Amino acid sequence: MRGKRVSRETIENGLNRFLGDDLHLVLGFEKADEGVSLRLFKEKVEGLSLLNPVFALNSALYLRRLFAKGSKIILLLRPCEIRAYVELQKLSQMEREDIVAVSMDCFGAVSSKGQTEGIPGEAEQLREYFKEQTDGRLACAACREKRGVVGDAGVRIDKEGGLWAFAYTERGEDFMSLLEGEAEEADVEMLLGEAAGIGEPFRTDMAAFSRDFSKCILCKNCKAMCPVCYCVDCVFNGDDYLPKGDALLNKVFRAGSTDLPQGKELFHLIRMFHVSQTCVGCGACEEACPQGIPLTKYFKGVSERLQSLFSYVSGRSLDEPVPYVTFLEDELKDAED
Repeated sequence: MRGKRVSRETIENGLNRFLGDDLHLVLGFEKADEGVSLRLFKEKVEGLSLLNPVFALNSALYLRRLFAKGSKIILLLRPCEIRAYVELQKLSQMEREDIVAVSMDCFGAVSSKGQTEGIPGEAEQLREYFKEQTDGRLACAACREKRGVVGDAGVRIDKEGGLWAFAYTERGEDFMSLLEGEAEEADVEMLLGEAAGIGEPFRTDMAAFSRDFSKCILCKNCKAMCPVCYCVDCVFNGDDYLPKGDALLNKVFRAGSTDLPQGKELFHLIRMFHVSQTCVGCGACEEACPQGIPLTKYFKGVSERLQSLFSYVSGRSLDEPVPYVTFLEDELKDAED
């Protein structure tokens, strides 16, 4: 595959050329004294960070319902964030022509709720650091695609620590045209190997489910921070599923005593159903949970098991339709469960 040898400075200079237009923006990471943070660049890209080893949220959250005509945005984000963008685009939640999505090789991330000091900043050191992590984020440890091979273009790291840029679509070629240098055959070995497959199918039972979710306080942070849970008119905004006030009292008068919060298991089961085919397993839901509930285990486990029935990987391709918006006769005739 042909690509360009680049450096962080080359990418930064290219992005600054892109920002020469008043309606152009760049969404990426910025390195400062206090660490790496998400930034929407408008005037100039300075201190660009290609790696962000701390996970706080999935940046695709800010791309939902993005229909600004005339503006152009380059995304330079983790693969799980680009995959979430891909799913949102396929679900008509943004204008594709306004965005160039560039994924960057990712070696994993630690939770923003834990210890974030002393994490190395170089690619090879990060890879070794996360190899030795025993209590890191499940979402990163079990990630199926850490390589920058999704979206319109990607930035990869070779075994010598060099950076390569590749285009995967015509919009990716537009990104490549911003970068100085000539394309050449990239006959080098990358630091990150092939994508991981799915392990044993996820299994649980309602007793374990009830135990794990017993601490839920129904804050609904998981719903709010999920990048692909986008419905404006959510069924949980009213009193039908999660009643309160007079609606709660009337229900108790009809049905009898109830535990509070009422309906928490139903809330999570319906959410699993809603996002099961588009979940990218980023773990943003668990990151947002104040109660430490192992949400990733359930949402990632259930979604990957369901997606495997359709030979589908969420966010893998912009041209691959989401299974529940398509119909194929007898498509599940060979499914085992």
